[in-house]
Amino acid sequence: MKRLSLIFALCATLFVACEPAKEVIKGKLTLTSQSVMNFEAAGGQGEITFAFVEGETRAEKVTAITVVDWITDLKVGNNKVTFNVAENGGEERNATIKVQYGADSFQVMVMQGGTTAVDVNFTATHVGGTFYGKFIVDGGQTEGFNYHVIMSDRQPANYNVTNGSTEYRFDIYAGESAEFSDELRIPLGTYTIDQSSSNRIGTIDGHANFSYVVMNGISKPFRSGSLVVSETGIVAEVTLMNGEVHRVVYSGAPVMEDYSEDTFADVFPVSQYTDTLSFDVTGGYMYAYYRGDWFGTGHDVWFMHMIEQKNGFSGVYLIFNFIVPKSVGGFSNTEGYLGEYKLSDPTSSLDWTFPAGRLRDDSQMLNAYYMYCVGGQIDMSQAAPIVDGTIKVEKIDGSTVITVDGKDDAGNDIKGTFSGDVRELDNQGTVVK
Repeated sequence: MKRLSLIFALCATLFVACEPAKEVIKGKLTLTSQSVMNFEAAGGQGEITFAFVEGETRAEKVTAITVVDWITDLKVGNNKVTFNVAENGGEERNATIKVQYGADSFQVMVMQGGTTAVDVNFTATHVGGTFYGKFIVDGGQTEGFNYHVIMSDRQPANYNVTNGSTEYRFDIYAGESAEFSDELRIPLGTYTIDQSSSNRIGTIDGHANFSYVVMNGISKPFRSGSLVVSETGIVAEVTLMNGEVHRVVYSGAPVMEDYSEDTFADVFPVSQYTDTLSFDVTGGYMYAYYRGDWFGTGHDVWFMHMIEQKNGFSGVYLIFNFIVPKSVGGFSNTEGYLGEYKLSDPTSSLDWTFPAGRLRDDSQMLNAYYMYCVGGQIDMSQAAPIVDGTIKVEKIDGSTVITVDGKDDAGNDIKGTFSGDVRELDNQGTVVK
């Protein structure tokens, strides 16, 4: 069920453990050589130079690391990093070297030519995608943070629709959380395709539904490859299942384009209803995802969605973001969403509230919504945001029951109950209950 969440913008946050205070590093590191270094297939030696803006201290040492085995002999000294690039007898390849000093760091992209011909050279003009949040492995531990990166020749219509464009899509796992502020940056580094779908940091999920290229409306999965993200651009080298080699280059800061403007919803009401909307679903399919902190507010959020008929994905479809106190227990409390909710009010506590539903300008339904689906497709004439009222989530005779007493943005009542079993309880679609 992981890709069901693609039609919603979900939030998460980075949970930071308490650590002993460290000495503040005064020396700020800056790169003084090129940020992109090119090597021929024969390889060779490289040198990166840097300087300390405020003078070096001894609290930390400068370190240099890379995650690929063809960059070797990394040595740091005398304000420089030296390294060797091995001979390349295959496809063109790219990787990054991260140079770090305390809290300061920079990355240099290393690009090397190869002896294998590239079948397709593609220049991406847009970078889009989304941030799912933290990835929780078995046992409830945070392994990394999941992003879906889209490199395209035009701005995607949304995260599910290709809009006739050519798109290279990558499901990556990084060691850094997205910060939903002014921009959504893709974490720097090298990511390699992992067909085992281990979801470990530094990997790309190789599953055909998660990482693939769409050309002329046809999706083609990757057999192998890598994605290299630097401050100045993104380079992908992928081999398709048929052996085709594709090289994808994007020049510019690795920032996902903004899909969050409310222009469409601000112009006219989204709901097409003119009277009370009512529903009564028994035995539906319900899914709950613990998403962590709600936009850095210090409150947790559970994302819930439910569909009347799982087979064919049809019938009444509801989505909600439920904001709860931290004291509820987060992921460790698999029923932390049970409670009574009212509409969120920014002037008071967010505990036990839900944010109003809205439609983004890319036609994505957010926060609190009633919809009706036929064969996996949403009928927009039967969709309405819930912008006021109350929602109650409770357990009755072993079933989870959601009672809605709300209103849409046209002032019509939205009333009904939805009951069923909660089938999934983590943020990656892994059944844990």
